[in-house]
Amino acid sequence: MPGTTPITQDFIDELKVLACFDSANLHQGIKLHKESPAGLHAAALRLHQRGLIEEQDGGYLTAFGRTQVEHLQHLLTALRLE
Repeated sequence: MPGTTPITQDFIDELKVLACFDSANLHQGIKLHKESPAGLHAAALRLHQRGLIEEQDGGYLTAFGRTQVEHLQHLLTALRLE
């Protein structure tokens, strides 16, 4: 579709990393283990480079990252079938 951003595996991996953060407790961090898929490690690095998370392997959300996770949680809630 013209004008839309393609949904790539990299994009999905970034969403997966962000979805690991608890939106009810945004001051709780995450840590990707060495056994985690390489795609998730690469996604965390990209999120770190964009200023959403504090560490390359997770850590805590930045203020910008907290806002984005709140938006993601709203979207996931809206799309969830129950």
